[in-house]
Amino acid sequence: MNRLIIGALMASSLVGCASMTPEQCQSANWHDVGYQDGKDGNDPSIVDDYTTDCLEANVVVNKSQWQQGFKQGTEVYCSADNGYKVGSEGRTYYNVCHDEQFLKNYQLGKKEYQRQQRLMSLDSQIADLDNQMEATSDTKKYNKLRNRRKDLAHERSQLLNPDINFNLKL
Repeated sequence: MNRLIIGALMASSLVGCASMTPEQCQSANWHDVGYQDGKDGNDPSIVDDYTTDCLEANVVVNKSQWQQGFKQGTEVYCSADNGYKVGSEGRTYYNVCHDEQFLKNYQLGKKEYQRQQRLMSLDSQIADLDNQMEATSDTKKYNKLRNRRKDLAHERSQLLNPDINFNLKL
């Protein structure tokens, strides 16, 4: 499971790297490339990477067409529903949206992503402590490990069952 998560994170970190082959530069429809970049919420400076890549192929990027497509793509990306999805997937947000609801939902999604990441970290730490407790015969060390595990388990429980506050006016 951890290998799957690590692999997915590595793959997603590569998505942000812009590079185009000479063939892609020569056949690119810059409006379509911009639209896809906007729809994916990519960093707008990605067009500079294309410019550098395509210069090697003697191709000039049509930035005007790319920007038109990018603007249209961000209209799709910036939907309120997508804000939560982007945040909960832990994706980087490049300040391309002006929709307040997108931003609110992104922050909610980001908090959920951080909560999930912390839960995974706690699970790993608890498993490590369990292994250490099993391997030790030193009672003092065992008790320290057990107390640390208890603290981590409490934190995990709090993350799974957050307090619910009600403001009731009687």
